[in-house]
Amino acid sequence: MVTTMTDNNIDPHLQSGLYGVPQLHPDEQRKYLGTFRERVSLAMTIDEVTAADNMTGFEKELVAHPDYRVLLNGMIDQDSLAPYITLAHQHNVNFTLTSNSEDPAGAEIMGLVVATEKTAINEPVIAINEKYPIVKSEPQQSKKSFFENLFD
Repeated sequence: MVTTMTDNNIDPHLQSGLYGVPQLHPDEQRKYLGTFRERVSLAMTIDEVTAADNMTGFEKELVAHPDYRVLLNGMIDQDSLAPYITLAHQHNVNFTLTSNSEDPAGAEIMGLVVATEKTAINEPVIAINEKYPIVKSEPQQSKKSFFENLFD
């Protein structure tokens, strides 16, 4: 008697060898550099990482959460990542460079993520531009002198 093997009869160990270990929410993990959204405290897009005006918000987050880990997108130019690595090192915060060669083109993947190791924090606002908005000071209008006011 000949029996055929179906996918249901294959040993789970063989299935994981053939198809890979199943992951929970792989797209979410890819977007947040290998972690889940519920663990993220601060997230920056690639464009926000390359802009220099987000350093103060990033440093505030490091001071507030020194036990968190910084995840950096390894596909970003090292010159853009160097200031973030330096700040993380100065504040004794662990960091990891991650890169995934399987990232689909055009996918929304973060450039930098500050997250907990294992616990869910469910932070409602994680975008740096919402959490630490950049306050642009308006130029002060110079006061006119007494004589300028007389002749206007």
